[in-house]
Amino acid sequence: MKKVHCIGIGGIGVSALARFFLSRGMRVSGSDGKDGSWRKSIEDAGVKVFIGHDAKNIPLDCDLIIYSSAVPEDNAERKEAFRRNIPQKTYAEGLGEAMKEYETRIAVSGTHGKTTATALLGLLFEGAKKDPMVIVGGKVPSWKSNFRNGWGSVAIAEACEYERAFDALSPTVAIVNNIEADHLDYYRDILDVENAFGDFVERLPKNGLLIYNADDERVRRIALLARCRGASFGVKNDADVVAKNRTMGDGGQSFDVWRRGALLGRVMLHVPGVFNISNALAALSCALEHGVPFSEAKKTLESFVGSWRRFEKTGEIDGKPMISDYAHHPTAVRGTIEAAKEFFPGKKILAVFQPHQRDRTLKLFDEFARAFDDADGVILSEIYDVAGRNEAEKDISSCELMSAIQKRNLKQDVAYARDVAETKKMIQKKINDFDVLLIMGAGDIDTIARNIF
Repeated sequence: MKKVHCIGIGGIGVSALARFFLSRGMRVSGSDGKDGSWRKSIEDAGVKVFIGHDAKNIPLDCDLIIYSSAVPEDNAERKEAFRRNIPQKTYAEGLGEAMKEYETRIAVSGTHGKTTATALLGLLFEGAKKDPMVIVGGKVPSWKSNFRNGWGSVAIAEACEYERAFDALSPTVAIVNNIEADHLDYYRDILDVENAFGDFVERLPKNGLLIYNADDERVRRIALLARCRGASFGVKNDADVVAKNRTMGDGGQSFDVWRRGALLGRVMLHVPGVFNISNALAALSCALEHGVPFSEAKKTLESFVGSWRRFEKTGEIDGKPMISDYAHHPTAVRGTIEAAKEFFPGKKILAVFQPHQRDRTLKLFDEFARAFDDADGVILSEIYDVAGRNEAEKDISSCELMSAIQKRNLKQDVAYARDVAETKKMIQKKINDFDVLLIMGAGDIDTIARNIF
C-alpha cells in the first residue's frame, strides 16, 4: 500500500487531494501549523493528522510527500524528506498526476469564480450521470466535501494561477472566466498575469476545448492563442452562450439562455450577482459542449444553493441574516456588496472585511478604497498575514484603508478593528443600526460567521 504524507493538510486544496489518495486505497498522513475546524472531517475520512511540523511526522516507509505552496524548503518535514530521498511534489503537481487517470481533464481558471464554476460543473456532470471526479476550493453542500470521488472518464479541478500552478496540469479542456491583477507578489504586473494565462491556453491540445468569457477583454485576447476549438459565453457581449433579460425576484435571479442564436429556456439562479450568472454560464457552456442536455442542466442550476464561503448564509444575528463570503480582491468585494444590495433590496448592509495579505492590500489599495462605495457601513479588521509570503516588511494596515474609504464618503460609517476578537465586539455594538451582516475575506474572519454568535 502506497503511503503519502501531506504537508499543509489544513489547506482546502491539499485536503481534497488527500481524499483522492484515500479513495485510491493509499494510506495518508498530514501535518499543519495550525489546528482548526477542518481537522475532524479529514481525520474522520482516515487521515492521520499532526499539528506542528516535525521530521518524526513522516512515516518510516513514506512513498511521496505532497506540500502546499506556502511550505518552504527549510520546513522540518521537507528537510527530512530531502535527507531520506523521498519524492516531493507540490499540490499542483500532485493534482496534475491525479488527473492523468482521466480521459477528459477540465481545468477551471480565472481570477474570480473558480470555486463556484467548478462546483456547478461537477454538479452538472453528476446530474448527467457522468460520475466525475471533482476537486474544488470549497465544500459543496450536497457532497459535504471539497472532493467528489468519481470513476467516470471526467476529472474537474480548479486551476490556480498563483506561481503558475496551472502549468503543472495537462487539461484537455480549460475554462477561463476572467483575468485581473492579483498575486502581484509573484507577477510583475497585469501583463505578466495575462501572459501566464496565455501560455496556459496555448498548451491545450489541438483536439482540446477552450471555454472562455467573451465579456472580459483580456480573456478574449488570450483565447486567440489557443490551437484548439473555442466556445464563448457572456452576459454583456455576443457569445456562443448568452444570458439575456435578467430579472430579480423570488429569492434569486432569472435569465434567458441563448445558444448560437437559439433560445434554450429560462433559468432561475438562487445565488445573487451578475458574476454568478457568468460562473453559471461558464459551467453550462462546458456541460453543453460535453452533451449534457439543457433540460437536465436547468434542474441542476436551479437547485444550486452555493458553496462554502460563497455568499453563504451561515445564520442570523438578532434576527438579521449573516452572510460569509471569500471575497478578497477589490472586484470580488465590490461585486459581493452589489449582490447583497440586490438580494436584500432596501436593506442596510454592514460590510465586515479582513484584507488578505499585505502585498495585495498595498498594491491594490486604491481599488480596495473604491470597493466599499455601496456599503452602508464598514468594519475593517486588521490584515490577515499569509504564511510563506514575506509579509513583515510591507508597511500597510487596515487603519490606512479605513482613512481612504472615509475620505471618499465622509457620511459613511467606517471603523477599524485590531483583530478578529475586536471585530466581533464592534459588530455586536453596531448591528442594531443595520439589516444584513456581510462578512468577507479569505483569512480567519469566517470564524465570526461560524461560532461566535
